[in-house]
Amino acid sequence: MTRNTDDDGIVVLGHPRSGTTLLRRLINLHPNISSPPETHLLSACARFLDADMTADGVDMGVLAGLDFSGFSESDVLKELRQFSFGFLQRIAERKGKARWAEKTAFDIFHLKNIEKLCEDHVYYVAIVRHPLDVAVSCTEFCTSMGTYPSTLHEYIKRYPQPIEAFAMSWLETTKALMDLGRKRSSRFIMVRYEDIIEDENEIMNSVFQFVDEEHGCDQAQSIFNSIPEIGFSDHKSLQEKSIHKKSIDRWRSLPSPQVKRLGELLNPLLAELGYDEIENTGEIGTTAARRRYATSLALHAAKTNETDDDTKD
Repeated sequence: MTRNTDDDGIVVLGHPRSGTTLLRRLINLHPNISSPPETHLLSACARFLDADMTADGVDMGVLAGLDFSGFSESDVLKELRQFSFGFLQRIAERKGKARWAEKTAFDIFHLKNIEKLCEDHVYYVAIVRHPLDVAVSCTEFCTSMGTYPSTLHEYIKRYPQPIEAFAMSWLETTKALMDLGRKRSSRFIMVRYEDIIEDENEIMNSVFQFVDEEHGCDQAQSIFNSIPEIGFSDHKSLQEKSIHKKSIDRWRSLPSPQVKRLGELLNPLLAELGYDEIENTGEIGTTAARRRYATSLALHAAKTNETDDDTKD
């Protein structure tokens, strides 16, 4: 692949809670690449390009509006690209680095317009993680924030169970990512979070090789020993002291009926991504579910009574 130094930017993509922050920080270790905390530049540009469609098929938005005033779509996209890429390049230069990498977790929900903006002018580095681990982590993230970010709230409105909502969010965005990979194959690489956890050196070597750089970052532990940059980021990951496996397979504690329902929807894409399919946990009827619920309440009440008795003694 011929390298064009004007098209050296890197866009990191993945569903929130898929390891995008870890990947960003590992990329930022490279002596030639700057990957700052989330700037929200690309998603803002994507919203700038949004348009409502009339019944007659007219796109009521900035591209059509400027077209009527004599500015072609390609001209508008070029100027918007120069605007957003320019900020990222200046950030990199301030750090003494030649290239930039942008990661904002919620960019994945604006993928269509981000691709329209970036086309083949960037490298796309995507990361995926097991969808049910993503769903568990997203649920905890939203609980800690005390809110659902607007892009995730759209799924909460459609699916009342948060785990189901976030699993479906993962399903839709990951399919879109894979479509992007097929369309921009020479500019796209996808890695798995679990593989980074297993051997970050091997995976990052493949990432840097793909973006035409020497590896140059064998010391991943240094991201945990340095003071993090101030900015929007996953604060939970900033509290970690090392790369570990504690966040893998947390989904196995989810209720089996819920896992079964979601497995039927997720398994085809899981298999395509190289994950084990979710096993059929067996059908649980409403009668059995009620008995299980009643038994759980009885056990909880018994433990509460034992605690009260111990307190009195």
